[in-house]
Amino acid sequence: MLKAGFARVDVTPPLGSDLSGYFYRRLATGTKDPLYVNAVAIENDEEKIILIAIDYIGIKLNYNMKIRKMIEERTGVPVDHVLLAALHQHTAPCIGDEVDKFTALRDPIFQDVLFRKIADAAVMAVADLQEAVMSTAEREVEEPIAFVRRYFTADGSVQTNPDTKKYTLTKRCAEADNTMRLIRFTREKANDIAILNFSTHPDVVTGMEFSADWPGFTRKYFEEDVPGVSSLFFTGCQGDSNHFDFFKPKEERLKNNCGYDHAKYMGRIVANAAKAAWGETKECAQQGIFAENTVLYNKTNVEDVDQYDHYKAWYDDYEAGRLDYNPHITELAYASRIIRLRTAPIFHPVPLTVMGIGGVAFVGFGGEAFTAYGAAMRALVPEKFVVCAVCANGYEGYFPTEEAFGQGGYEAKSSLFTPTLEKEIVAAADEIFKKHR
Repeated sequence: MLKAGFARVDVTPPLGSDLSGYFYRRLATGTKDPLYVNAVAIENDEEKIILIAIDYIGIKLNYNMKIRKMIEERTGVPVDHVLLAALHQHTAPCIGDEVDKFTALRDPIFQDVLFRKIADAAVMAVADLQEAVMSTAEREVEEPIAFVRRYFTADGSVQTNPDTKKYTLTKRCAEADNTMRLIRFTREKANDIAILNFSTHPDVVTGMEFSADWPGFTRKYFEEDVPGVSSLFFTGCQGDSNHFDFFKPKEERLKNNCGYDHAKYMGRIVANAAKAAWGETKECAQQGIFAENTVLYNKTNVEDVDQYDHYKAWYDDYEAGRLDYNPHITELAYASRIIRLRTAPIFHPVPLTVMGIGGVAFVGFGGEAFTAYGAAMRALVPEKFVVCAVCANGYEGYFPTEEAFGQGGYEAKSSLFTPTLEKEIVAAADEIFKKHR
């Protein structure tokens, strides 16, 4: 007998907390939208999995594991059966050890409260378990709002978020995924539950105030459109995509595709697709739960480590405002990667989680996986409805494809991984799926 339960807890940090995501420090001055942790518990024949999505940019592997162990202690659900994913919007903190401009929630008192609140959500979701029928649907959004942000240029290079005054663009390196995916749990004795899934960077709002960006509006609008439904949102494979179409003139992009209002617009587009799909869902197999969490280790990319002194001095000049130009994000990311190599391990962790319930599978990547990873997972198990989540059970950087490593660009230049990463991840997921067929 299939059961599902839901819980939502407010996890908005105190003002003054760091907002993560850019190459300079930002301290929150206000709250545009509360930040939440949403949890869905699923049970079948006394086996359980817990799916959690939090409105933060990421939770590093060691802290993610700490939280999941707390959940295991309080619910009895094994660590490997818990998927804790971050939304990855850039108007929220990161949970990690590094105290610099890229992270971090620096308030140890609130951090302790936060961990307990995440575990609370899991406990409450388990307590809410009720008989349910699971069904699925997917639907293309009415107009594209996701675009691969990597472009081939006339000079033969690949550029991420290119300066169109400097480069002539020829074509995108790949096509984005504009499919909204939906899992529905129909319950007679409680609210229905929806798991919503869409793939592109939640980096639209920006600024100095907390916000759940367009995924938060997706949840809000969907729940308003379909009363009596509680929803959880997973950000799908988005490491190479965002909301900008660089083939449009810069003035048009910046006028029409930025800020809070555009986040509302994107949320409305995805919610519209979810509302339409809600009445189109089809029941799938309900029996059988499996879950495996593994940490692969990919050799750390040490290219140009011998240039540490040069890049450290250059980055110090950038932070002190001594550069006579504004460097592109690719240049900053490349320098940052080389600086991090001074203390980096020989092998870098790659968290991967694969779960299944009947005809549905969840794949959690412990970093920012490129769009192609989602397609690869669906190709491994075409008989299943696959939902992918990034920044899940870890937050260890970009997961580019082998092809992207050869092309270059911001994501590949900043990644601590090597080109074997894609094959290793796909092979590990395939092995897990085969084991549980």
